Amino acid sequence: MTLDEECKGCLFNSQMKKVERSAPDEKKLALFKSRVAALCANPPEHYCAPLLMRDIDGIHRDIFGTGIDYSKEKLMFNSAVLGMEDELFELIKSSSDPLAQAIKYAAAANYIDFAKLSDLNEGSIAIVKEAAAKAAPDPATLSLFKERLKAAKTLLFVHDNCGEVVFDKILIRVIKAAYPAVNVVSLVRGGEIINDATRVDADFIRLGEYATVFDSGEVIPGTYLKELSPQALSLFSSADVIISKGLGNLETLYGEGYDIFYIFMCKCEHIARRFCLPQWSTAFVHENGRKN
Repeated sequence: MTLDEECKGCLFNSQMKKVERSAPDEKKLALFKSRVAALCANPPEHYCAPLLMRDIDGIHRDIFGTGIDYSKEKLMFNSAVLGMEDELFELIKSSSDPLAQAIKYAAAANYIDFAKLSDLNEGSIAIVKEAAAKAAPDPATLSLFKERLKAAKTLLFVHDNCGEVVFDKILIRVIKAAYPAVNVVSLVRGGEIINDATRVDADFIRLGEYATVFDSGEVIPGTYLKELSPQALSLFSSADVIISKGLGNLETLYGEGYDIFYIFMCKCEHIARRFCLPQWSTAFVHENGRKN
């Protein structure tokens, strides 16, 4: 998906708030603000939001010597959701349709996004639960998903943010309980970028107990096929079923020819318009296509 005007202002404002809270050097802060403003005003052609965020983080590295640090936020959300994982899993498993229930929670958890919302805290988990209670996966998409899982041998799960990734893990546990023949492969980011999940986070939440974990080989808050490692790219062609979580993955994968089930929250107006859904609603969308 191409870069929307909304994305430029959103990324500029959210990252500026974060950096302003942590940058003691006023001169460097002013330089950072100036360079990011210039980038957002005139980004390269055919850019999308994840590439813009990659470059904003790169500007921070140039000026401050490191990327924008979300390590505290990542630890906080991973720990908080991990502490309630088993309770949530049992709650979901006891429902009349565990798979639908797990998808509702996974979609609602996409709210945990520091690229869009800079002031999240542990109280945000209550918002996730409230959103999950209101969510309703599209019946036709859910039915198709179940049919695909019945015949599948491999499932590729493309993850997004920390905290959220524990809800993904619960969904994977539900899938494996219902479809034990399915081998799950999880794809995380190739390095630290915003609060996106990496191999370190996957190890911390013990994702490897239920899935084989690979990283994308790229430090982008999305899945930009042109820069994926050959190993990561091959996962898309070999998987029988693909799940993409979050807006960064949606914006880099949608329209690229793969058959994908997208799970996300419509946090942005242009995304809500694109899928004819209310803003802040959850979405479970299937894109029909296959590129080998």
